[in-house]
Amino acid sequence: MSLEIASWLARVTRSSVSATARCDVVGEDGSVRERSEHVLEADDLLRWSYTARGGGDELLQSCDGEELVHSEHGRTTRTPLPTPSASPDDPLYFYSWPGVVDAWLVEMVRPVDLLARVTVSSISGDTPVRITARPLGNERSPYNGFSVPDGRLLAMVLDVERGCFTDVTVTRPGHDMLTFTLTRLP
Repeated sequence: MSLEIASWLARVTRSSVSATARCDVVGEDGSVRERSEHVLEADDLLRWSYTARGGGDELLQSCDGEELVHSEHGRTTRTPLPTPSASPDDPLYFYSWPGVVDAWLVEMVRPVDLLARVTVSSISGDTPVRITARPLGNERSPYNGFSVPDGRLLAMVLDVERGCFTDVTVTRPGHDMLTFTLTRLP
C-alpha cells in the first residue's frame, strides 16, 4: 500500500466533520444487548454539536465559539470560553470537539489520534486496510475512547481514502464485546 502522506494527514486531522456512528454492546451469545447512536456536527474546532442517544438517555454537548453547553438528565451546564488570543496553545482550544466529546466517535473520524496511542500488531493487505492493535503504555485517550490500556484488543477497518475508521471491534477480558460502526461520513 502506498499513499501521499501529506494529503492523508490532512484528512485524518480534520477540524470540521459531519458524522454519525453506532455503538453495539455484544453479549457472549453474539446478540446485541445495548445500542446507541452518536452524531457529531462540527463547522470548526470551536463551533460544533454532539449528541449521544441510547437506553432512553440523551447527552447533548455543543460549543458556539463563546460558550460550552452540556445537557444531560434534564440538567444543563453552560461554561463561557476564555477570551481568544493569537496563540494556538491558548486554553480556548481545550474546548474544541476533539477534546470535549467524551466518546470514541472522535477517534473514528480522526484516526491519527488513535494510531498515535496504539501498537499496531498486524495489517492485512486488502482494501480497506484491516488493522489489529493494542493500546500503547498506560496513557489514557483524551477522549475516553478506544485506546484505554486495560488489556483490550482492537480490530479496526481504516478507510484510507476518507481518512477514518469505519468499523472497530473492541475485545476486553471479562467484558462484553463492543462494536463501533461509522454509519455516515459524507
